[in-house]
Amino acid sequence: MGHWRLAVQAALVALMVGCATLVAFAIDGTPPPQYPDLEGQWVVIKKDAVYWHRDIQSQESGPSHLRIEEQTGPVLEGVFFWQVSPGSGRDHDGRSEVSKSMEPVIGMIGWDGASLTLVEHPDTGTMRGRLVNSDTMELMHYEAGPHATISRYLLVRP
Repeated sequence: MGHWRLAVQAALVALMVGCATLVAFAIDGTPPPQYPDLEGQWVVIKKDAVYWHRDIQSQESGPSHLRIEEQTGPVLEGVFFWQVSPGSGRDHDGRSEVSKSMEPVIGMIGWDGASLTLVEHPDTGTMRGRLVNSDTMELMHYEAGPHATISRYLLVRP
């Protein structure tokens, strides 16, 4: 019985070392030769969102878009413009009803050249996603807390 346990442990160690080696070669932390150019207008063509008061919105509820105004290598800066149906409920601050607004964002393209993260400022929202191709991206937006919201967006560059 002891030999069997030793053989299984050896196999697990070999598997772990092999996986670590594969990951080290696949993701070596070097940036891509050139980051994709994301500057410009990105229009939301599909949207699903749910807010803390359980209101559900879609792209038919109001147009939204992302404008990347500046890019330096992997670093991004821009504005996310959003809109929801009037009368759909109070904003994430819980105080007032807001049917449209804009959120300044800063962001970063991942080491893989395809993933990206944007954060709102001075607000606390986060958007994470990936480039599907040079003119399509998908993003998940979320804010936690008592007035939480979560959304998913499919954006295209016209």
